[in-house]
Amino acid sequence: MQLKEIFINNLRFYRKQKGMTQNELTLAIDKSYNYINSVEQGKMLPSFDVIEHICDVLKIKPAQLFDENGSPQNIKKFSKEDYINGVSEKLAEKLKILITDEIRKTVE
Repeated sequence: MQLKEIFINNLRFYRKQKGMTQNELTLAIDKSYNYINSVEQGKMLPSFDVIEHICDVLKIKPAQLFDENGSPQNIKKFSKEDYINGVSEKLAEKLKILITDEIRKTVE
């Protein structure tokens, strides 16, 4: 999934979670009519300053708007198998390091 799509899904999710319409959020960030609608349709992208303002209004951290697992729409596209494999690989690498360190201590 592309970052733009993740951002749009999360923006829509957190806006709705706060019970705000697109127009209410647009007014809250002091933008022109239909601004959030245009963002959610992918017709325009907000600047960093606007993203920070949106986050202040929605009371979320900017990273939440870019988190692949931030909204239900994104979670549906989240591959459980990829996640399991990624975590397994990280744990195996850490375990390998711990075992290697213990063997070195025993040998010395």
